Amino acid sequence: MRLMRHVPLLESTLKTVAFRPLLSSQCHRYRYSSTSAAYPERIAVLGGGIAGLASAYFVGKEFPNSKITIFESGKETGGWIKSRRVDVPGGDILFELGPRTLRNATPTASLIQELDLVKDITYTKRTEPGAKNRFIYFPDRLNRLPSESPSLVDLFTLWRSGILGGAFGAIKEPLIPTRPQDMTDETVGSFLARRVDKRVADNIVSAVFHGIYAGDIWQLSAKTLLSLAWQLEGRYGSALGGFFRMQSEDPRPQQLTIVHPYDLEVSKAINEEIDLDLEFTQNLKEASMFTFKDGLQHLVRALQKSVEGKGNVQVKTESPIQSFKPIEGEMGVEIISGNEPSTQKENFDLVISTLRNDELTPYITVMTVNLYYSNPALLPVEGFGYLIPQSIPFEENPERALGVIFDSSAIKGQDTAEGTKITVMMGGHWWDGWESYSSEEEGLEMAKSVIKRHIGITDEPVAHCANLSKSCIPQYTLGYEDRLRDFANGITNEFKGRLRVVGSQFNGVSVNDCITGAWNIARGLRGEGWKSRSCGLDRVVDSRAWTVVPVGDMAYKKKSVYQYKQGDGEV
Repeated sequence: MRLMRHVPLLESTLKTVAFRPLLSSQCHRYRYSSTSAAYPERIAVLGGGIAGLASAYFVGKEFPNSKITIFESGKETGGWIKSRRVDVPGGDILFELGPRTLRNATPTASLIQELDLVKDITYTKRTEPGAKNRFIYFPDRLNRLPSESPSLVDLFTLWRSGILGGAFGAIKEPLIPTRPQDMTDETVGSFLARRVDKRVADNIVSAVFHGIYAGDIWQLSAKTLLSLAWQLEGRYGSALGGFFRMQSEDPRPQQLTIVHPYDLEVSKAINEEIDLDLEFTQNLKEASMFTFKDGLQHLVRALQKSVEGKGNVQVKTESPIQSFKPIEGEMGVEIISGNEPSTQKENFDLVISTLRNDELTPYITVMTVNLYYSNPALLPVEGFGYLIPQSIPFEENPERALGVIFDSSAIKGQDTAEGTKITVMMGGHWWDGWESYSSEEEGLEMAKSVIKRHIGITDEPVAHCANLSKSCIPQYTLGYEDRLRDFANGITNEFKGRLRVVGSQFNGVSVNDCITGAWNIARGLRGEGWKSRSCGLDRVVDSRAWTVVPVGDMAYKKKSVYQYKQGDGEV
């Protein structure tokens, strides 16, 4: 969805943005629900991506009598989740243009169960090569990362490659002086260089962050993205040493971790409110990841069908948001939507926004190129794929690739035609500041060049798809949490609880993060919650100190599942 910043906001928090003038003869007004109303009569959801659709679904369950409108600027919902089935000789294949797999997350699993989609799942088990074998390209070849129980041969091979240079810095980490008390944040790269070794940051961690955020570890926030290590250092003086002190100083026999109290409360709520089918739970436990036989967009389509089928939810596509602001003298929000000159002004009791704010985070652009070959034996290894660290010289990666996914090895059950399927990811922070990007034809040639150089594939693809996702992933850069806290205080004071925010800029970049954020937003509206002054960012404004708890307290352990495990002899 084409997104815009929240407007207007307090000048003390963010820059003031001028509203576009109203260009419409259509103006809908109605008598507002009083503070004694049992539920909000009209609710707007801004953005029809996965966060918006999930928000409408969960909020619709809480308020079945409310009228809910989803505004989406594009022609279809789902945001960056796009699955395309392509006919090829011998059958058809599935290309994923954006996210392609999910990991186990209880709110997402519950949503899938409620939508009756469990039967449509294809799992990648932890024992399969697609889960066990993950690689980093360094310095000019693939290196398999250690599995759960790496052998001495595996470790020696990695050591000889040079990729583990600086790893012994972890041994002396407990002896490194703690950070200055006035340090409120630092970059991921800086944190690792200070506490372990710069080579670990550049050779290994930068590759992992390319796969998740397509971002630069020398710009991303350690306080946000390495929060456990950051908090351990703050409390105990070191990260690794702090972890062992935490275990030894606490009398509880279980393995311990440190969490924000808000996260602990959410975890408890998940256990109290969600009940997953036992067989589904067991399948999730055995899987490293999963998706759907018709791709991740199958979830989007089912979710949209479900919300529209409720009768109280309307999905308005090609309806960009021009502006929104509090209604003067009333508790509500005025929204101007649509394309000029036929814009429309409407008033709502409550608004849930997934739109982004340009001052909060920058965004990066990623190009994915899907390639299909009829030869099923082209991959040099079986596995999920490989990532490319920032330390790789330009000569080894002039295309600025982030990594390569071995789709035909990692995900089974989506294609009817045999062959080799690969996705090349390029861009991210490497393309920051570019005024223009590669065309589809250029992207194809770049992707072919990457896999020819790295894994020796010279065949011509039978089918391909190059997709450019502009400004698709928010970057939680240095000082992100401070900016988010100021943002939360600003919209709370401005909208007095009638605007809640959710989505990848606020909750995390994964599909699971967005769905969990939507579930939690709806939970916070329950009963009289929709009348509170919350903006949906309760965690960032919650100043309580982190607390030490058993790791099991943060896991899903519904009583029925616990009893099931006892019957299996697992507990």
